[in-house]
Amino acid sequence: MKKRSDKDSEVIVKRRKKSNHDENHSGAWKVAFADFTMAMMALFMVLWVITPQNVQQSTAAEALTNPLVDGGAGVFDGNSRTPLELEGIPLQPNKPEVPDATSQNTNHQPIKYSSPAELKELAGLMQSLALQLDAQANIEIQVVPQGLRILIKDDQQRFMFARGSDRLNPHFALLLQRLAGVLAQVGNKLIISGHTDSTPYKRLNGYNNWNLSGDRALSARQVMVESGLAPGAVLQVAAQADVMPLHPQAPEDGANRRIEILLLTAKAEGLYREIFGDQQTRVDYSSQQAELIVPAKADTGTTQSL
Repeated sequence: MKKRSDKDSEVIVKRRKKSNHDENHSGAWKVAFADFTMAMMALFMVLWVITPQNVQQSTAAEALTNPLVDGGAGVFDGNSRTPLELEGIPLQPNKPEVPDATSQNTNHQPIKYSSPAELKELAGLMQSLALQLDAQANIEIQVVPQGLRILIKDDQQRFMFARGSDRLNPHFALLLQRLAGVLAQVGNKLIISGHTDSTPYKRLNGYNNWNLSGDRALSARQVMVESGLAPGAVLQVAAQADVMPLHPQAPEDGANRRIEILLLTAKAEGLYREIFGDQQTRVDYSSQQAELIVPAKADTGTTQSL
């Protein structure tokens, strides 16, 4: 067999055609990049134009969500419309301050409220206080001829006292402490009364709803006095049991359980003192004689024998 010589071998060299770089990368990308740049510039201009409006909106939002800011002003920049207590509770302008629950301002001159407008102003302050403590459902305030009637009561989730107990729930204790801070700066006298529903409650030792309602009223008074209310501010602590229900048609309803605080006007206080004090004209009877007593406030203070 004849071998193929080197001369007979044929070397084949393949050459690839080198493509032109400019054919695959045309100038179209430059047009797209220019459009993108213009779009970004337009977006930047729009954001720059609307920035002042967003600042105002964010300030308003902060005023609604930040409890330390009122009307969009910071507490330290001098622009806030209402002062703040040390504990962070905003106060209403032109109304009595709400002092700390454990302190009493001895330099403050008590203010006596008498007219319906003044009592309404005081009621508004107490309603604001209840709002801050999430206690709107636990307090009801009424302006009545005798003064201001404040009802402290249960709600669907929270009970002021456990069944048969005179120990205050911490939520209601705090509410009474804050109310005491307001009432400590008021010169009007108070009557505190306890009320139960008509469900019979009786222990073996004779303890019943009369005792329970009285003890609950005393517990409320004790908390308020410990929180700054002057002991002499309370003229009477009364046990009412179930004789004064809020819902007479449903005497067993738990809504009848409550503590009432009656803030007396000067006229109502005078009538109270005439009934229970020594300010009324009266006749004192003894085995020897009947003696007419005319208090000095009413007349000359002289006495006459009948």
